[in-house]
Order: sequence, then structure tokens, then C-alpha cells
Amino acid sequence: MKAVRYLGGKKSDIGEVPTPVRKEGEIFIKVMSSALCGSENSSYRAPEGAYDSQGGYRLAGHEMSGEVVDPGESSVLSKGDKVVVQIMNGCGKCYYCKQGTMQFCTDLNYVGGTHAQYVSFPENCVIKAPGDIGYDMLVLLGGDTVGVAFRATKQLNLPKGQTVYVSGAGPIGLGMVALLKHLGCRVIVSEPSAYRRDYVQKVCKADIVLDPAGGKLKDELFAVTDGIGPEITIECSGNPGAQLGALELTRCKGTVMFCGENYSPFELVLSNHIIHKELNVKGAFYFTASDFTEIVKLYREGLDVSPLISHKVPLAKAPEALADFVAGKTGKVIIHPQE
Repeated sequence: MKAVRYLGGKKSDIGEVPTPVRKEGEIFIKVMSSALCGSENSSYRAPEGAYDSQGGYRLAGHEMSGEVVDPGESSVLSKGDKVVVQIMNGCGKCYYCKQGTMQFCTDLNYVGGTHAQYVSFPENCVIKAPGDIGYDMLVLLGGDTVGVAFRATKQLNLPKGQTVYVSGAGPIGLGMVALLKHLGCRVIVSEPSAYRRDYVQKVCKADIVLDPAGGKLKDELFAVTDGIGPEITIECSGNPGAQLGALELTRCKGTVMFCGENYSPFELVLSNHIIHKELNVKGAFYFTASDFTEIVKLYREGLDVSPLISHKVPLAKAPEALADFVAGKTGKVIIHPQE
């Protein structure tokens, strides 16, 4: 089969790789839509290519919708079913797995490789999707873009008219803006990419868009938030400076929700940044199968995520789209591996 391969040094191509072989307990799926995610940027930029322990290519991609080709032993899924996937595969036995929150499992494994024509995933990672929703919409509703946004906003219980500051307009930030606007919020966004600033304002209808690289972010943000900063900040970029800024810019007794992944440390002073401000600090990590059910309900009630997609490309054009995506020159990018 054909798949996207990360070659290292900001290079990728489309190559022939072994078609996965379905193992017992797995579902063999034809990938119809696969979405690029910001978490892939580090793999793309890495000097070394992405290889597995056997020396083969470790395929990228973890947001997809597709069609069941072989359901194996499943009593729930059938050939031809539309599905989305949860890439986090828990042990199935611990407290968190039994609660339906596999992302918290201490024995967590990840599945991936969706920028390819076929995948074979454990059944507990495969979620049956409604047959009347298109594949491109399903990859958004059943992936990080809307899933993380939903998990964050559900915790915040936002009233209509609430002003929310969103830091970062990458894929997660775009999903956040779409959901916040659906909930009736006033949305302020900061984003360093000129393309994404323009996109999030004109296409995704953010109310106010600011450039954090201009040196005046605090003054401009305070000017539109009663002179004291936002009451609610949702940090989506994962940039350490932006994460620290979220704590510094949010008003006293406000709430900061972290969604952007970051494994690099930054200098946090608890007394200054949290205790003396009485900040509420929260996090939103991935999504669950039950979250997907609720997201579909919101979609049927009018949640429009179609503006998030700036590019749809056949598999052969994925390397060019990937380069633009990492450079901040796209919104959400959807790859069609069967084209």
C-alpha cells in the first residue's frame, strides 16, 4: 500500500510500505480521510526519519475516518461500517479504563499510521460512526481538533456571551474557536502566523485577532478585556512562552485551560502565577468515545466545523500540503489516501 513517510529534515514522500495484517481482536480499515495534527510537527522537523524497531518506516497520522473492510471477531462492527478511531489503547482493566477514560491508563499504548491507505487497529480503539455524515466531517468530529475543544469547554461550562481568550490558532485552536462560537461566546485569538490570523478571523469568525509577536499583546488584550485581562484563557499552542503568558495575562480569580501539548519546562513561580492570583488551572487531554457521541449531537444541532478545513489533498499531494501546514500556512489539512 502507499503511505506518507517522514524522511527527516523537513522532508517527506509517498512510498510503498507493507499493508498491515489484521491480528486477532483487530479491525481492518480502509482509510478514507486522515487529518494533519500539530503534534506531528516535531517528527517532521526531526533530523532523523521516523523508523520503527525493525528499521521500517513508523507511519504518521492519528486522526482518521474510514470504512471497515474486515471486522474480524467483532460482534459490534460490520463490513462497510463508517468508523473513527481513538489512538490511545488502554489496558482495559484499570480504574480509568473501566470509566471509559483510556487516556489516563498507566499502561497506555498508542496506535497510529493513518496517513496510509489501510490500518488495522484493536477493536477498543475503533468507534462506529453515523452512516449519514461524510468522512471529512467525521475526521474532525472524531479527532483531536474538535475532541479536545469539547473536553475543554465541557469542563468550563461557559455561559452565552462569555468572553474567552484563545492562545494559538493551529488545528486545536481552530476547533476551539468553532465550538466557542457555536456556544455563543465572544472569542479573542492570538496567533503569530499571518495566514492563520487572517483565516481564523475571516473564515472561523473570531471576534478579535491579535499578533503576539508585535510586542503589544498585553496592552491590546487588556484593552478589550476591561483593562484587567481575560477571565478565561484557553492555551492551544503548546508554546512554553505562550503557556507562561496565559498564566500572566489572565485576571485574578480567572481560569486557564491548557490544551496545547508541551514537554519542555518553563519558569513557573507558583506564588506569583497561581497562588496570589487565585487562578483556576485546568487541562484537557484528548477525548473519549462518549465525548464523540456528544460531539455528534452538537453537530446535528448546528455545530459547523467545515470552515476549519483549508486544504483537501490526494495522497500524492500530501508532502506539499504537509510543508505548508508545518509552516503555518494552512488551516486543517485533510488527506484522501484512496485518491
